Amino acid sequence: MHLWKKLSDIKLPFWVMFMNTFSMAVGFYMMIPLLASYLLHDLLLSVTIVGVISAIRSFSQQGLSALCGTIADRIGYKRTIMIGLFIRTFGFGMFGFVHHVPGLIIACFFSGLGAALFQPASYAYYAALSTPQNRITVYAIREMLSNMGFVVGPVLGALLMGFHFKYVSMTATLIFVFSFFLSLFLLPQINNEGMQSQDARMWTQMKKVLQNRPFRRFMVFTMMSWSLVAQLYIAVPFRVNQIAPGANIGLIYSCGAIVMVLLQVPFAKLGHAKMQPFGVLSLATLLLASGLFTIGVTGSMIGIYAGVIAFMIGQVFLQPMMNTMVSEFAGSGSVASYFGFNSFALSIGAMIGNIGGGYLYDLGTVLGWSALPWIVFLLFGLINIFFMLKEQGGRTDARMARM
Repeated sequence: MHLWKKLSDIKLPFWVMFMNTFSMAVGFYMMIPLLASYLLHDLLLSVTIVGVISAIRSFSQQGLSALCGTIADRIGYKRTIMIGLFIRTFGFGMFGFVHHVPGLIIACFFSGLGAALFQPASYAYYAALSTPQNRITVYAIREMLSNMGFVVGPVLGALLMGFHFKYVSMTATLIFVFSFFLSLFLLPQINNEGMQSQDARMWTQMKKVLQNRPFRRFMVFTMMSWSLVAQLYIAVPFRVNQIAPGANIGLIYSCGAIVMVLLQVPFAKLGHAKMQPFGVLSLATLLLASGLFTIGVTGSMIGIYAGVIAFMIGQVFLQPMMNTMVSEFAGSGSVASYFGFNSFALSIGAMIGNIGGGYLYDLGTVLGWSALPWIVFLLFGLINIFFMLKEQGGRTDARMARM
């Protein structure tokens, strides 16, 4: 009865957004992890072409997020979510029917653009629905549902891939169609969304976000931490190939995702209750860096599993707190703009992580010093922690001075 009361207290807009988050995660993860394999092995495209196609999707999704977040503040969160879902549905549908590079590039662009529109708007919608008291829990549930999609999606995608990639594409498309109509009929328009920025010029609004110096520093911190997050999908295959070629890498990721699903909400609430915001981000970064270090210096698969679990717990602390802090920086206006700019900063962090990490792996191999990348990751994380704790100390001093 107690559980039923807690569930019945959750309002309809939350249920719609939670369902959207889970279903879109399933649709995304059943398609995107299999796309590169389909392009390489079924369409026989070169690795370079596949890389270019993937880069176009990433650029249209993260590179345009700042602009799309500002658009969401102007035209409303629900409307932007709907437009984004429609565009991604079109992009995902194209994948099953086009077999030439220009068509695939168009499909990737629209797939990324759709996400660039609905993701900042979705985060802002969550912020508008929640209160400062329950926001960390709301974002933790959101991340938990996204991770559940990461567990379910690839399994469903692999099952459908046994028939043909077209079935993967069409199923993912239908999932986004479901989210579109669910949002259309059941997601209410929020009364105050977009109102504060209706009269402001778009570029003026974007400039206002960038003039927020504490937020600029925050973006640098999250960008540096996210460069470590980006290592996971390079570090694990690289290290497993050195220790145990042929081992089931998917099982390692699945175990990590299950850990995130189980611990996301309680650990996020615990961190928020017991620590200052930058303290939580520092703990998260320490777990990310030490997890990578464990993956790199261990000589066994057990060590790799331990490193991945530590890494995933770091993400459990990082993502809900990061989203909560973005909404707090934004205040009551331009929330989607702030989320859009932060998403853009994270994309730069991912780029730094992918390029820098790849260089360090190769450099360590050439120099015969296999520990090089893992030591650099640990030091990089510790440097970021030092500056985040310094930022937290400055906040505390400023608060004490006002009292």
